[in-house]
Amino acid sequence: MLKIAAEGIAPRLAACCLINSSAQSSCQRVAPQAAKATQKCLSQSHMLHKKLVIKDHYDFDQKVINSDNPVIVNFHAEWCDPCKILTPKMLELLENSNEIDLAIIDVEANLDLVETFEVKAVPAVLAFRNGVVVDKFIGLVDANSIETLIDKLKRKQQHSQ
Repeated sequence: MLKIAAEGIAPRLAACCLINSSAQSSCQRVAPQAAKATQKCLSQSHMLHKKLVIKDHYDFDQKVINSDNPVIVNFHAEWCDPCKILTPKMLELLENSNEIDLAIIDVEANLDLVETFEVKAVPAVLAFRNGVVVDKFIGLVDANSIETLIDKLKRKQQHSQ
């Protein structure tokens, strides 16, 4: 919906500039802002496809276990300060990746998944490919460690194609 709204405003601004030549100088200042808003909106909508919010075990099976893409699963809690640092960093690092998804699981709301995957501390991150855990780490790690995990998943994805 945001994408449609953003795409709709740019042509209207351009038409405004063509119709009213006296307002052209103000439109020239507004049009780049509209373009930036459109680009930001499009990048946010792209990011929404990469971030999967898991609500229950069925959702997990559909979005993670049955996924064609590798999925990095982030078990987190709202009260967890390291989680508040790790999740945005992972989203940032995965922003330009079409081949890896990020699933966010709230441990408070998904106790059955916490038990199934024996999560003892948060943040806990598990990397899935073809429904199987292929790597994991617990706690706050540096960006290099996350990038290494992402690169490892990308390499294996390319070899299997």
